[in-house]
Amino acid sequence: MSGTETPHVAVAMPLPTEYGFAGDDQPYHPPSEQPHQHEGEANLFETAENMHGQDNAMFPSDPSVQYQAQLARHATMLRDRNLIFNARRESMAPAESSDVVVENCAPVFEVGYWMNFGNFSSVRQQHETYKNHVRTLSVWNLPVESAYGADVAACLNLGWPNVTHVSLEYSTWEPEPNRYSISWHKILCDSPAFPSLIDYRVWQMLPARLEVFSIHKFKTVQERNQATDIIAQVPDLLAPTPAVQQFYEHRCRYLEHVVMSMDSMNKAETYTKYKYLALVLATPVMAPRTLTIVNSRLKHIRAILNCIDRNALGLPTTQLQYQPGKLELGRGLQHLHLKMTSLYDELTGLPISAARFPDLTSLIIEHSPALDNSLPDGEKFGQLWEMRWASMKRLQLPFFSDQHAALLIKFMPNLEILSIMPAVGFESGDEYPDALSVSTLIKLATQLQMLRHLEIRSMLRFKVKKPINLGDLIALAMKKPPAASRPDLKLLAMPCINMDFVSVVKLLTHLPGVEQLEFQLPDQYAVAATPASKNNLPTSPVEGRNAPAIAHNLEGRNWADEKKKFAELYADKPHPLQSMIITGYHTDLHSTAVSEFLGLFPDLDSLAFASINREDHDNIDQLAGALTALNPDLEVAII
Repeated sequence: MSGTETPHVAVAMPLPTEYGFAGDDQPYHPPSEQPHQHEGEANLFETAENMHGQDNAMFPSDPSVQYQAQLARHATMLRDRNLIFNARRESMAPAESSDVVVENCAPVFEVGYWMNFGNFSSVRQQHETYKNHVRTLSVWNLPVESAYGADVAACLNLGWPNVTHVSLEYSTWEPEPNRYSISWHKILCDSPAFPSLIDYRVWQMLPARLEVFSIHKFKTVQERNQATDIIAQVPDLLAPTPAVQQFYEHRCRYLEHVVMSMDSMNKAETYTKYKYLALVLATPVMAPRTLTIVNSRLKHIRAILNCIDRNALGLPTTQLQYQPGKLELGRGLQHLHLKMTSLYDELTGLPISAARFPDLTSLIIEHSPALDNSLPDGEKFGQLWEMRWASMKRLQLPFFSDQHAALLIKFMPNLEILSIMPAVGFESGDEYPDALSVSTLIKLATQLQMLRHLEIRSMLRFKVKKPINLGDLIALAMKKPPAASRPDLKLLAMPCINMDFVSVVKLLTHLPGVEQLEFQLPDQYAVAATPASKNNLPTSPVEGRNAPAIAHNLEGRNWADEKKKFAELYADKPHPLQSMIITGYHTDLHSTAVSEFLGLFPDLDSLAFASINREDHDNIDQLAGALTALNPDLEVAII
C-alpha cells in the first residue's frame, strides 16, 4: 500500500461543537485546556522544556543532531497488548530525511506522552515539528482530567500526511460506539487528514476487544457493490439508532480483524461478548476476514454456536445471511485463530468443522497442557476432520499423532502450510496421550501435494529403546516415496530432531527445493551405542517415546563421501538453500567441517543459532567472525 500523492489540506470535519475548531483566527482549545485546569500544569510543561534544554546541551549545536534527540525522545515501542503493528517494510521505511534516527521501531508519536507534559498545546506544537516523519500514531494514556473524546478528535484533525497506522484505546462496556468514537472513525477514513493510512486499531479495554480496520478491505468493484447492498439491510436487520447504524455501515466497509478475550467474564460482560461474536458470525454486516478468540474454553465456543443456532438475539431471520438450523457460519471469514485453555471436556471435543466455516483458508489452534491435561486417548480434535475443507491452506495444531495423519491427508488435501506447534516447554509431548512417529512425518512431507511449509516443533516417538541416528533414519525413509509425486517443500523446520551434517545432506538430496531449513545438532553428551550402555539407557515418561540418540561427531559417518556426492549432484545448479537455523551447540562447530558443510550451499546468506547457553555465546561469536571472514555475504546471528 503506497500513500496517495494528494497534498494534505487541513480542514475541520463537521463534528459536534464541543470538539470542533472555532476558526482559523481562533485556535482550538479543548476542555482540557480551559482556565479551570490545575495551575501546576504550566510548571509541568515548563519542566519539560527545561528537560529538553538539558538534553540538547549534551549534543553538539548542530540542529540536525538536536532534532534526532528530540524525535528519539518520544519514538518508543507500543505496549504489548496485541497493538504492535506488523507493518510491511516498505510502509515503515525511514522518512525522507536520512538524518532521522529512531531506536527500536519506526517513528511513533504518542499523544498521551505530550498531553501529560503540556495538554493539547504541546501536542499541536510537536505536531508541527514531526508530522512529516511520524509513521505510527498512538492515542492512549491521556491524562485523567482530559476531555478524552474532544482531545482525540482534535488530535486526529491536525492531519498526519505520512502516518500509515493508528492505535486508539478506550474503555466501554457496550459493543456499540458512542458519538466520540464514531467521529474518530469518520476522521480516519473520510477526511484528507490521513492520506497514507493503511489500517487503524481500536482497543477497548472493557470488554477486552480489539478491532482492526483496513482502509482497503475491498479491492474490487464487485466487493464494494456487495457491501453497499448489505449496508442497505442494516436498518431492518439490526434496527439500531441512526448513530449506531452509521458505525455498523463503517464496520461493513472497513472491519478486517477482531480479537476477543474470553477470560474474566461476569454476567453482563458475557452477554456483551456473546452478542458481539454472534453478530460477527451470523450476519453479513461485520464480516471480518480474521477472528481471534483468546483464553477460550470449549463451553465458550459451544455457547456462541448455540446462541446463533437458537437465534437468541431475536434477529429477523428473513434478513439473515445464515439461517437458523443451517450449519454454515462466517461466510467471508478466512482466518480463525483459537487460543484454547481446553480442547476437550465431558460434553464434546472442538466443535469447529468445515460445515460451519466453509470459507476458512487458515486455522490456528493453540493449547497449553499446563491449563488442561484431560485429553483422552484417540481424541481427534472434535469435528475438525468430519468433512473435506476445500479452501484450507494453512493449519497449525498444538500436537499431532499418527492416527491424525490419514484424516488430515484425506480432508485437507490442499494444505500449503502445516505447523505442529506445542506450547513452549511442552515439546516432548508427554502431556498428550499420543505422539508423532518418523513414518508419519515422512507421510506429511511427501503425500500432501500442495505443501510448501512444514514445521514440526514436537519430539518424535520410537518403537525401540536402543540408541538410534534419527537423522539417518529420516533421510533413509525420505528416499522411498517417488520423487515425481512429492510436494515442492520450501521450508522445513524440525528444531527438536538431532541431525548431523551427513543426515542434512542426505535429506536435502531428496528435497531439492528447500530454501529454509531448521534442525538440532547432535547431542554430544548422549549415551554411546555400546553393549555396556544399552542396559542403562534413559527412558521417557511415556513408553517408547523420545528414544536416546547416538553420541557421535558433528560430521557423521562417511562425511567425505557424502559431501562429494552432494557436490557432484548440484555441480551445475547449486542447491537453493538460503537460510538455516541451528538449535544447540556442539564443540565440533569449530572444526573445518563446518566451513565445508556451508560451502555446499552457495546461496546461503543467513545462519542463525538458537537455544544457546550463556557460556557458549562467546564461542558462537568467535565462530561468526571466522565464517563472515570466509564469506562476507553470510549473516550470522544468535536468536
